[in-house]
This record gives sequence, structure tokens and C-alpha cells, in this order.
Amino acid sequence: MNDKNLHIDNLEEKSLDFFSAGKIAWEKSEADVWESLSSQIENVPGGREISIFSRVIKYAAAAVLFLLVSLGAATFLFTKTVTSLPGEHIVANLPDGSTIELNAGSSVKYYPLKWQFERKLNFEGEGFFDVQKGNDFKVESKNGITQVLGTSFNIYARENNYRVTCLTGLVKVTSLSEKTVMLQANSHVEIERGEFIVKKNYQTEKVVAWKNNLFYFSGTPLKEVIDEIERQYGVTVQIIPELHDRNFAGNFPKKYNVEEVLDFVCKTMAVKFVKQSENVYLVVEKS
Repeated sequence: MNDKNLHIDNLEEKSLDFFSAGKIAWEKSEADVWESLSSQIENVPGGREISIFSRVIKYAAAAVLFLLVSLGAATFLFTKTVTSLPGEHIVANLPDGSTIELNAGSSVKYYPLKWQFERKLNFEGEGFFDVQKGNDFKVESKNGITQVLGTSFNIYARENNYRVTCLTGLVKVTSLSEKTVMLQANSHVEIERGEFIVKKNYQTEKVVAWKNNLFYFSGTPLKEVIDEIERQYGVTVQIIPELHDRNFAGNFPKKYNVEEVLDFVCKTMAVKFVKQSENVYLVVEKS
């Protein structure tokens, strides 16, 4: 064998040895290969997916919390308004058992779900309050504030007039200028131009006679009397400006119809009323 053939034989032996070694290195069962691949897949870092999932959870939780807070606030601020229309008397029953008997053309607004924490309401018109004992009870009107713990009283809060009459217990009245006065039973106060006019041993039964459809007036401007007739009968009664400040004294029951009442008031004041149309009247000077 020459050197050339010897060289070729050596190369073939080496190639066989190389591939034999490679075959031994790569020979693995199918189960071993799958196990190896599975372990590599499981070891792939998943931090990004976990991070995104965590953010989604946080945003969802924040949204739910915001929704709950918003619903809670809306529920807590829910208000209830009770209004008596012209010609009617109704009773507003408050959450603690207190009551307000509303005269015609009156309204009260309060927060039912806050009531056990704060007994406060807004009121306009005229009403008789019978308050259960408890924490501070506050009635706010545009011309004054009345506060009690448990008592009965009447409030007249119309236009620029503010009058409070205490029937039982003790009542605190505060003006817009933050002046205060304490009223005992059978006492009355009116606010005129920011000043208190207090009357003791007052005839409180006349003040609340409206609950029984009786109306008492003593030195009351005719315009105020006419306004009351409008509210009680659900009609329109116009009065010329020159007659607004004439004072009327007298009383009448609601059992009479509106024209009978107008006739009585006008004769007392030496004026007359003219029917303009159905439920519309005009009060003028006698010619």
C-alpha cells in the first residue's frame, strides 16, 4: 500500500470515529427530548405578563373603589322635598318621628340618609313643627335659623317675613346678622330689618289656628292677607299697590268660599273686589 492509500485509509477511520462519537452524543429518547424542551419553556421569564396583569388588577380595583365612593356620596346627598300646594295642608313625616304640618304653599327639604347624623332641613312657608327629643334640630330659611332639641313651634317664613312662635320647650332663633334670642313656651319673635321683636305670653293658639282652617290677623298688611287668601283657595287675587300697607284686623274660617271671604275683608277695609275671570280677582279702591 503506498503512502497515498495509507493517508486515505487513515482519513476514513478518523471520519468513522468522529461520526460514531457524534451519534453517541445526540442519541436521546423522545421522552428525554420532550422533558428537556418543557423545562426550557417553563423557565422562560414571564415578568412582563405578570406586570401587565397586576396593573389591570390595580386599575380595576381603583375603578370599583371610585364607583363605590361615587354611589355612596350620591346616596348620602339624596334629598327629599315635601311641598304643599295652594289650597292644601299636608304633614311631612321626618325619619326620627318628628312631624311638620305644612300650611298651603309651603315646602321642606332634607337629607333622609343623613338624618341620624344631622337633623337639618330647609324650610319656606308656614309650618307647625313637633320635634322629637334628640340631637340638635335645625331649620334653615332665607331670613333666619331656628334650633331646638325637642319641642313644638310654628315658623312663618315668607318673602321678607320671619316669625317664630314657641309653644313648648325652648327655641333658639338666629338672624342673618347672627344675633340670637332664646324663646320659652308661649313666646313669639319677629325679625324686622335685622332686629328682634320679642313678645311674651303670646296668644299662640291664634298663630296655629290655621291648622284648623281658622285665620287670625291683627294689624296685618292687606297685601299679606290677600296673599294668604290666594294660597288657601288656590286663586289669583291682584291688589293695587296703594292698598298694600293698609292694616287689617279680623278673622275668618276657611269654610266660607273665596268670594265670601273677599267680601268680608274688603268691606272691613272699605275697598272692593272685582271678578276678572274664573278664579282671578282684583281688589281696588271703592269709586
